[in-house]
Amino acid sequence: MRGKIVKIMLSACMIAMLICLEGAGREYKEIVLEKIGAALYESSLFVPKMKPGDWVVRLAMGNKLFFVWDDTKTKPASSMVYKENQSGASGAENELAEDENESELYSSGDASAVAGENLATVQALGGGASGTAAYVNKLRENKDVSYLWNHFYIIDSTTSVTKKLFDVEKMLNRNMTLKQKPGKKQILIYHTHGASEAFQDSKSGKEEDSVIGVGNELTKELEKNGYLVYHDTTKYDWINGALDRSKAYNMSLEGVQKIMRENPDIQVTIDLHRDSVGKNKRTYTMIDGKKTAIVMLFNGMSRTRSGKINYLHNPNLEANLSFSLQLKCHAMETYEGFTKPIYLKGYRYNLHVAERALLVELGNENNTVEEAKNAAKPLAKVITDVLKGEVNGY
Repeated sequence: MRGKIVKIMLSACMIAMLICLEGAGREYKEIVLEKIGAALYESSLFVPKMKPGDWVVRLAMGNKLFFVWDDTKTKPASSMVYKENQSGASGAENELAEDENESELYSSGDASAVAGENLATVQALGGGASGTAAYVNKLRENKDVSYLWNHFYIIDSTTSVTKKLFDVEKMLNRNMTLKQKPGKKQILIYHTHGASEAFQDSKSGKEEDSVIGVGNELTKELEKNGYLVYHDTTKYDWINGALDRSKAYNMSLEGVQKIMRENPDIQVTIDLHRDSVGKNKRTYTMIDGKKTAIVMLFNGMSRTRSGKINYLHNPNLEANLSFSLQLKCHAMETYEGFTKPIYLKGYRYNLHVAERALLVELGNENNTVEEAKNAAKPLAKVITDVLKGEVNGY
């Protein structure tokens, strides 16, 4: 009981200090917030129960999202996670860029895409195609950004999008091909959450039953298609003998950058995850007569609802968006129901390391290991087809 009282008192003191810091100098404030934020995550009773919209956090942080509520993952990650890559921050401000038109900003946690999810009205789209391919045909015809957002993406409430970032014709036409180099590793697969993501029937402690085992299968399939793969099996969320997902992206960034320095031919990075969707959710599709886990591509936008997050600059953002969209379109034309809408979220998730950087959520906690591994073959084909330029349309 005494321990709980101490924690409550510490939490109250920390929150009071945050409010006082609102009037402090900006540079000093950033340093202190980093220290207090880490302490809140480790010890507070109050803050882990808060959502980013809670007024105390908004007030103390100057309406900036210094924390992100990670409710898309499994325990123990359902807590407030300190902001990604803080150590690399330079002037950690979330400012609206001068060249952006605020009236063009669009953000909606309720935005929903129907492609790959609801096929009830797809036949009415025309274009001579059936199923999800009809959405792709229509996009190529109208090149309309609103149609793109509404039918190919889910936009998380933590972020915003602008028309400037989503030039449909440019995205579909961008050259994302990669010439094969025999004997050279050109694709990197790694797992930021390798220690904490497994499947419905995974055996505890068996790496091959985890998302890392699925990475092994994806490595084999990509190599069958002609690209050598460096599979990094490091568990970046296992830190000092315990799970710690709050620092995992910082750890994986260090590992990825080291691997890419040592393997300069790597041009594609894949952070392979397993999604978390809750009970009674759709978990698989049928491909070649096999139950196959569904895939979701994920883009970090380096943006809040108000504009750019300058300390999470991503020079490859437009290329990242083009690559995932081309993969999504090809998957929709090749494998009915294989992909969910692309998910857009506010932070960067280490996608700045390459033009062809991907974060892939393959399957979820309701899938079996077999269903997840069955997804490796079609996913590898979609990726290598785009890299080879063997795709329909553009």
